[in-house]
Amino acid sequence: MVYSLEGVGYSYAGAEPVLTDVTINFHENERTVILGANGTGKSTLLALLDGLIFPRSGTIRAFGATLSERALDDRQFSTDFRKKVALVFQNPDVQLFSSTVWDDIAFGPIQLGLPREQVSQTVDDLLETLRIQDIRHRAPHTLSEGQKKKVAIASSLATDPEVLLLDEPTNGLDPRTQVWLIELLEELHQRGKTIISATHDLSIAPDIADRAVVLSEHRSVAADGRYEDIIKNEELLLAVNLIHEHAHVHGGTRHVHRHGHFGHYHGSQGGTMHDDHNQHHTHDHTRGGEGGRADGETLQKLRVLLEHWIEHGDSHGETYREWAAKAGQAGEEEIAREILRAVDDNESVKSHLERARSILAAKLVLKK
Repeated sequence: MVYSLEGVGYSYAGAEPVLTDVTINFHENERTVILGANGTGKSTLLALLDGLIFPRSGTIRAFGATLSERALDDRQFSTDFRKKVALVFQNPDVQLFSSTVWDDIAFGPIQLGLPREQVSQTVDDLLETLRIQDIRHRAPHTLSEGQKKKVAIASSLATDPEVLLLDEPTNGLDPRTQVWLIELLEELHQRGKTIISATHDLSIAPDIADRAVVLSEHRSVAADGRYEDIIKNEELLLAVNLIHEHAHVHGGTRHVHRHGHFGHYHGSQGGTMHDDHNQHHTHDHTRGGEGGRADGETLQKLRVLLEHWIEHGDSHGETYREWAAKAGQAGEEEIAREILRAVDDNESVKSHLERARSILAAKLVLKK
C-alpha cells in the first residue's frame, strides 16, 4: 500500500471545506486519475499526498507510516519520504526557481545529500532522456511552456521517486508535447512507478490511467473504479460537472446533447441523448443501427491511418480531405477540422494530425 486515507478533510483558514471525508487507498504501480470539475479539491488532494499540507480531520498513511507535520519533522522520515514522492505542479513557474535548468534539476538530489558525481550523472541522464540538453544553461523563465513542463518533470524525476503526482499534466501543452508526455508516463509506469494525476480533461485520462477517482462538487469522493467503467456512467459525469448538456431545436424537436471538456460528447453507446420528452429522433451528429456500426468502422480505420500518417508523413492533401469528409459524415466535425488544418498549414501538419488522433482516441473510448 502506497497511501491510505481515512476520513480526510481539509479547509483553508476561514474558508469552507475543500475536501470532506475522503477515504481511499492507492497501491503500488497503479495509474490513477483524479477527476473532478474545477474547484473540487483535486490540487488540494495532491498537496496532501505530497505532504505540503496536512489534514484538518482524518489520517493519511504513506508507505505504512502516518504522514503528518510531526512525522516530517523527523529528518530520516522526511528524507525517505521526499525521495519516494514527487509532485509536478500545474504551473511549472511555481516549481522552477533556480538560475539555470541544470541547477533546477540538480536541486532535489543535492538536498537529499547525494554525492556530487551522482548528481551530475543523474542530471545529464535526465537532460538526455527528456531531450532538453540544448537548454541546460538557460534560465527557466526564458523557456516555452512545453520546455518548462519538461524541466519540471525532470526535476521531479531527479530523485528517482516511487510515486509521481501530476496536477493537470497537459495544461498549456501543444499536441506534440501532450503525446510526448503520454509516452513518458507509460514508460515510467512500465518501470514500476505509481502515477497519480489530477485533471478535468476527459480526453487525456484514458491514456494515463486505468483507475479513476471522481470528486464531486461537494468535495468528496463520488466514485472510484476502473476508468472504462466510470466513463460509461453518464449520469455520474453529468452530476459531477465533467460533462454538460446542450439543448437545441432541430426539425421542430428539442434535443439535448451531452458534451465533455474536450468537445462533443457522444455517450457510452455512441448515441444521441435526449431530454425528458423521450422523443428519440435520429440526429445528424450520430447514427444508430447499421449507420452507427459503419461510422465505428470508419473511425477505427481513421485511427490506424492517423498513426501511419504521423509516423511516416507520406500521404497528401487529397487523402486528408477524403478522410476529413468521412470523419464529418460520422459526426466528428472537430476531428475533420484538424485534418483539414493539416492540409492548409504546411508547417504544422504533424501537430494537427496528433491533435486529431488525441481527440479520436478519447471519442473511441467513450463509444465503447
